[in-house]
Amino acid sequence: MYSRHAIRCAAVLAALLMVPAATEARNNTVTPSITLDTRYDSNVRFRGSKENEDGDFVASVKPSIEFARKGRHYNFRGLYSLTADYHLEETDLNNLSHSAGLNFDADLSRKWSFAVGDRLDFYEDSLRAVGEGILVTRTDILSNTAYASLSRQLSVKTAATVTVKDRIQEFDDPQLVDSRTDSAGLSATHRYSQTGTANAAYSFTVFDFDTSESEIISHGISLGFREAVSSSMNLELGGGVEYANYAGSEDNDLFLTGHASIEKALKNSYMTLMYERAMTTPTGLTDEISIRDSVTFIWDFTVSREVSASFFTGLARNRSEPSGRVGVDSIVAELSGNWKPYRWLILGAGLSHYQQWPEDSFDIGLKRNKVFINATLIGEAWRF
Repeated sequence: MYSRHAIRCAAVLAALLMVPAATEARNNTVTPSITLDTRYDSNVRFRGSKENEDGDFVASVKPSIEFARKGRHYNFRGLYSLTADYHLEETDLNNLSHSAGLNFDADLSRKWSFAVGDRLDFYEDSLRAVGEGILVTRTDILSNTAYASLSRQLSVKTAATVTVKDRIQEFDDPQLVDSRTDSAGLSATHRYSQTGTANAAYSFTVFDFDTSESEIISHGISLGFREAVSSSMNLELGGGVEYANYAGSEDNDLFLTGHASIEKALKNSYMTLMYERAMTTPTGLTDEISIRDSVTFIWDFTVSREVSASFFTGLARNRSEPSGRVGVDSIVAELSGNWKPYRWLILGAGLSHYQQWPEDSFDIGLKRNKVFINATLIGEAWRF
């Protein structure tokens, strides 16, 4: 339903962003790279907990190219990458995925700035496009997100931004629900001290699902602040409320939202602990909004100038509203490391674990373990 709109939106935006390149030819950079990845996936078909899992070795090739253009008052960036997955035994799962992105920002004057961008992803026979912490089944996915923002520096300490965004997500599986999310927001920041910044925001969002009478309209307000409590620690707190109006229904609800994070710098590492409660869409499972609670912890290590490592873990709880047809808890944990022996080569390795538990009629509980090694070759930047 939404495919033509996504393609038109991307084409129009691409034409708009190429205008500066036609009028000024300097400071252009093109950087190619390619990543070779080999992994063992214990559940390549996303089998449920009541089924026998199918493990397989998967080899991936990911060539990509980045374009950057820096003008006197603007920046333009473009990216395209292709991922080809080859399975050793489950060869029917071999697939190609594509990602492309464009971003343009400009200073219109000393006080006004503008930004616009688009991201288009097509994932074949996979659920990698979904970032809500739920895995359901393999299917082709098309997603497109376009945005535009206009910012004004009101004073030395205060700034305001208006942002509009359109997001489309389509599934080839007819049992999954396509969705479109249009939003507009006004946000403001104020630096109240040398170490602290306060923020406030209002948002208007329309959730449109590809089913009858499925439009949901929400209004949200939020307040928060970010404070450097010491030279090595930052604290961020915020909260708000969302009002949802369901089309064709008398059900109108208020939902509390919020976030909190602590960032701590150590001698050779950096830790981040974050909690977030937000309103989103439930990964194509139903034509309802979803309230998502998540806790994440990230610990980045700098072993040496050439060696780094990272540990990540996240817990998520998804509940659809208003009927609660979807309820899924999930956890993911990953440990990875990188070694950069040369400027043009990055070697990586790691392992990850994913598991989810359902509390609904979809019965989509599953677990998945992966062990991987990879190498990324970075080409010499071509400048013209």
